[in-house]
Amino acid sequence: MSGATRGLDLRLPIGGLFAVLGVIVGGYGLATAGDAALYERSLTINVNLWWGAVMLAFGALLLVLARRAPRGTVRPAEESPEGRATEAREKRSGLEK
Repeated sequence: MSGATRGLDLRLPIGGLFAVLGVIVGGYGLATAGDAALYERSLTINVNLWWGAVMLAFGALLLVLARRAPRGTVRPAEESPEGRATEAREKRSGLEK
């Protein structure tokens, strides 16, 4: 493994998913903002617009946090005591050949 190898930060795809869904739901809320009958059951609160904004903000927060994360490197298992113990345990149990 090279020193620049890095694992996938799950905040990137999850943040992207929430951001895209927030834009879709919020856009639908904006498009239907004048339809009072649609929002009659929610006491005339445009829940699509508000939850779209919440999802967009959450997605943006995750994306910002993922971007600001330290860019660590992935180390081989043999470089840490825990990794060496796991490797030895796997060899003893026959999981690793």
